[in-house]
Amino acid sequence: MLKNTSRFKKLCKSAAAVLIGLQLAITSLVPVMAEDISLSDTSKASTYKIADLDVAVTVSDDLVCFTQNVTSNNSYLNLIGADDVEQLRALMKVNNIYLEIIPKQNVTYEILLSGKDAPSGVESLNDLSDDELQSSFKSYVESRDNTKNEIVTENITNSYIDKINGVTYFVTDVTSIANNDVTVYLRKYYTIMRGKAISFSLQTNQSVLTDNMKTELENIVKTTEYKNIKKSIFDNPIYSEIMTTVLSLLLPIAILALIVFFITNSAKRKKKKH
Repeated sequence: MLKNTSRFKKLCKSAAAVLIGLQLAITSLVPVMAEDISLSDTSKASTYKIADLDVAVTVSDDLVCFTQNVTSNNSYLNLIGADDVEQLRALMKVNNIYLEIIPKQNVTYEILLSGKDAPSGVESLNDLSDDELQSSFKSYVESRDNTKNEIVTENITNSYIDKINGVTYFVTDVTSIANNDVTVYLRKYYTIMRGKAISFSLQTNQSVLTDNMKTELENIVKTTEYKNIKKSIFDNPIYSEIMTTVLSLLLPIAILALIVFFITNSAKRKKKKH
């Protein structure tokens, strides 16, 4: 009886080792454009590298990040009410959204990172003279204030220029009222770097943008690096979906095969003893 118990424990340990190994394989083989780093002894984060924008953003692991390569087996999709992952990917692509960030619990806000080619002739806001910068800022605010369409009406309630880690940002607070009378409050950081117009926006349907929300957004902006990032041929949703599906199927098969292997070996040993 003791021998059987000991063998069973060994079997469980071996199965656990295979499980960990395959989980590591899934993490390393599926390109999520993310790499784990430590922010402190108690806090961890992941850096998301976006080749289309030449941007690297570090986000605390206390938050959930969806990329354009999000797969159907992502366990957090229900938090944003996404029943169709294909539709989510399509919406992100159409709206030039590269990251959607939400809290893991109590989802009261979301942060979106979006970007596209900058207006012709503008490489960086940092390159503008003071007069050019003020003129560009004025045009930016005027083009986005008191906007109205069939869906929403938006008004800028506060605006200013900020400089974070040497990068110039246009910062605006926006109140958006939908035609169904739902009010959404936003804070946006906008910049142009390396010929790309990049926007970080936090939005909430709560009664106000809290200081914690503003700090969370600013912390993400502070981590952002603008540098050359090479695009991987594996960086696409089809490859991600196939790899996660295949490896998820291999996991239980490998564990089952391991169990059968140990049981077969155990039976052979018993026969030899007899």
